[in-house]
Amino acid sequence: MKTVITSEDRSFIDIRELKRYLGLFKYLSLRDVFVRYKQTWLGFGWSIIRPLINIVIFGLLSYLVDKSQNFQDRFVIVSGGVVFWQLLSTAILDVSNSLTSNSNILTKVYFPKLLLPASSILVCLIDFLIAFVIFLILYFVFKGLPTLHILLLPLVLVYGLIFSFAIGLVFATASVKFRDIKFILPFLIQILFYASPVFLSSEFVLKQNLPQFLKVIYQLNPFVFILNAFKFSLFGTFENFDPFYACSSVLITVLALVFSVKYFLNFEKSFADYI
Repeated sequence: MKTVITSEDRSFIDIRELKRYLGLFKYLSLRDVFVRYKQTWLGFGWSIIRPLINIVIFGLLSYLVDKSQNFQDRFVIVSGGVVFWQLLSTAILDVSNSLTSNSNILTKVYFPKLLLPASSILVCLIDFLIAFVIFLILYFVFKGLPTLHILLLPLVLVYGLIFSFAIGLVFATASVKFRDIKFILPFLIQILFYASPVFLSSEFVLKQNLPQFLKVIYQLNPFVFILNAFKFSLFGTFENFDPFYACSSVLITVLALVFSVKYFLNFEKSFADYI
C-alpha cells in the first residue's frame, strides 16, 4: 500500500511555511543552475550561442516577410522579442519538468513542494540576463540610449514570469499523473511562438486577411500583450494597444495563477501515488 506524504490539505499558499524553507529554496535554485551546464564543453556559452542563432535566423526571416520597416530597426526589434520569448518559453518548460525531474526527493522528505517549480525560475533568469546583454549591445549600436520607458522593464519581466509560471505549474502538476505532457507541451509552445508577436508584429498579423474570430483569439493571447509591453519598455511604441485586450490579459493571468496554485495544492497530496 502506498503512503501519501503531505501536510494537512489546503487550498492556499502558506507563506510562513515557505519562509521557513527559504534556505532550501536557495539551494534548489543554485543546484538547477549548475546541473544545467554540468559536464558541458561550452558551459554558459550555450546561453550566448542559442539566442545569437535565433536572433540571426528570425531577424532575417522577419525582414523577408515584413518589409514595412528598414532592416536595422526590424532586426533590433525582433532580437528583443526572441530574447524575451526564450525567457518565457524556457520558464514554462523548466517549471513543467520540475516535479518529474525531482521525483527522487518528492516522497523522501517533507517540504513545500511548490519550492521545486519556483526554484527553476532562477536558471531561466540567468540565461535571459546573458542573452539580454547581447541584445543591449545591438540596441546601443543601432538605437543609442533607451528612453525612460525602460523603467517599466522590471515590471514587464515579473508579469511575464508570473504568467509563464502559472502555465508551467499546471503542466507540472498534470505531468505527475500524465507523462505524455512532456511531449505535448513543446509542441504547444511552438504554436504559441507563431501565435505571438515574437518575430512578426501584431500590426502585421492583424492586417492580414484573417477571420475576425482568429484576430480576437490572437489578441486575447496574454503573450501578445506581454511581448508588446516588453517592446514598449524598450522602444516606446505599443503595437495595437487596446484597453479591453490589455485588461483581458491581466485578468487571464490572474485567473491562471489562482487556478494553477489551487490545482497544485489540491493535487499535492497525491504526488506520492504517481511518482
